[in-house]
Amino acid sequence: MRLYTLLALGWGGNAKLYRFVLFFSSLVLLVGCSFSRQSPPEWEREGWTLIWHDEFDEEIIDSNKWEIEIGGHGWGNNEWQFYTDRPENVRIEDGLLIIEAREEKFIRRNYTSGRLKTQGLLNFTYGRVEARMKLPYGQGIWPAFWMLGEDVNDLGWPRSGEIDIMEHIGRKPTHIYATVHGPGYSGGGGVGHFTTFPAGSLSENFHVYAIEWEPDEIRWYVNDNQFFKLTPDQVPGEWVFDHPFFILINLAVGGNWPGYPDESTKFPQYLFTDYVRVYQRPEMAAEYQELLGGSMHVGDIQISAVEDANGWHALAQITVLDQDENPVPDVRIVGGWVGTVTRGETTAFTDLSGTVLFLSDSTEKSGEITFCVTNISRNGYTYDKFANIRNCAKVEQTQD
Repeated sequence: MRLYTLLALGWGGNAKLYRFVLFFSSLVLLVGCSFSRQSPPEWEREGWTLIWHDEFDEEIIDSNKWEIEIGGHGWGNNEWQFYTDRPENVRIEDGLLIIEAREEKFIRRNYTSGRLKTQGLLNFTYGRVEARMKLPYGQGIWPAFWMLGEDVNDLGWPRSGEIDIMEHIGRKPTHIYATVHGPGYSGGGGVGHFTTFPAGSLSENFHVYAIEWEPDEIRWYVNDNQFFKLTPDQVPGEWVFDHPFFILINLAVGGNWPGYPDESTKFPQYLFTDYVRVYQRPEMAAEYQELLGGSMHVGDIQISAVEDANGWHALAQITVLDQDENPVPDVRIVGGWVGTVTRGETTAFTDLSGTVLFLSDSTEKSGEITFCVTNISRNGYTYDKFANIRNCAKVEQTQD
């Protein structure tokens, strides 16, 4: 009001100038209001509640969200790469998760790449799962964004179920595949569909790949456009998708389905991921939040020598506690042996008292055996490594 009054008094004879200043001042007020209004987060999605996400805005991969897998045994598909945890293969740069496939000799393999999973860190039933990705290209190149049932270690594959959110193979450069695998419809018999894009689009541009997974129905989307839907009556076996699953992202080189690199394949190849987000319907998200347990750490680790018929072995006992020093059951502990013995039990779950036992292999030699915890994980908890009492313990035994 003061501005308009001054204009009327001071410039009453200049109508054009008055109208211009009035328009400009209104524009300033309008812009000011727009800046003062709180914008919703970019990941807000109507009808869904975000329960987990990684925007890859940290300098290193978050070990409370992802486990980087290591190995070169073919991964059930006769793949040619060796997955490593080296930054050459798996890293974060400029807000992007980068998996790089390289042509190089590494432990009996001629290619290296990367594979990440949320097993033991994020397991959930139903929701919307999405990732914004730019894909590699070339004969024998096989990126995937997918899910496995959390009971895969107990039931085995395919009884645990597999949901492929996005698969792409270099010999079909315009295709995106959606597939499920279960008992009676696995491998080449998986049930799925595909959608197509213009040549070059998948490797030159980012797209959002997603599923919406609900009881008795899974829907596949690219850039929010649905291209496939599956229900129990469409699979030729048991529907095994009504229990917790975890997420995987990997870039394979070669395999039974995509074929193998040839002289046309260029290296290195890159799989870029901008973000991964998991949503649930509000009522289910509230139940999920109730399961979250805060942080946990190694509260105690002890190791002792035990004589046996073959000499002696080491017994490591580890207890996991939460932030209030209460025991945490069902924690997956991964560790390793060093010293006189380098083999033994390396993965197990804590009992109701938060405790787990590991046995090393036996030896007749004198010396030291050490066990070190490399990672602990449980759905809904974060691993606070800095709160550990310690993560290694050793024992020494002298044999007569």
